[in-house]
Parts: sequence; C-alpha cells; structure tokens
Amino acid sequence: MSALYQLKIITPHGTVYEGEVIHAFLPAEDGFVGVLANHAPYITSIPGGRLGIREKDGREKHFQMGAGFFETSRNRAVFLTQTCETKETAT
Repeated sequence: MSALYQLKIITPHGTVYEGEVIHAFLPAEDGFVGVLANHAPYITSIPGGRLGIREKDGREKHFQMGAGFFETSRNRAVFLTQTCETKETAT
C-alpha cells in the first residue's frame, strides 16, 4: 500500500474536502506540482485551476480551484482557496 497523508481544502464557506490521500497534482505559479507522502515542507501560491487527488482506496477526485495557497509539512497538506467546485469524472 502506498504511503498516505492528510489533505484538507478550505474555503471561506468551510471545509470542502478532508481525507487521506496518496497523491495530489495541483497548479502552481510555474507549472504543476505533484505531492506524495513525506514531501519536503513546501508552500506556494496557486493561480487557480484543476486539482486532482488519488484517495487511499485508489479513486480519483478532481476539483476546480480558485486562487489561493497550498502548504504541506509533516504529512499534512492544506489548500486555502476562495472557491472550489467538485468536478465529476467517470472512472
């Protein structure tokens, strides 16, 4: 089983997502960033765009994000954003 970490997506209206994930793939200022468990501490601003995650059961979820900030440290990641919509995808 792949290593996991906690991911939380927060908007001014509350927590949109909280759970254990294997991987997150998100837009950053200079391209895209992939985050796995045990990632080095990292903080970046996010211009907005599509965030993809793979949950611990292997399912993928996608979100359309507004601008915000992403931080990861000690197997916890937080995405603070103004807006977030779930994008349904067929698997």
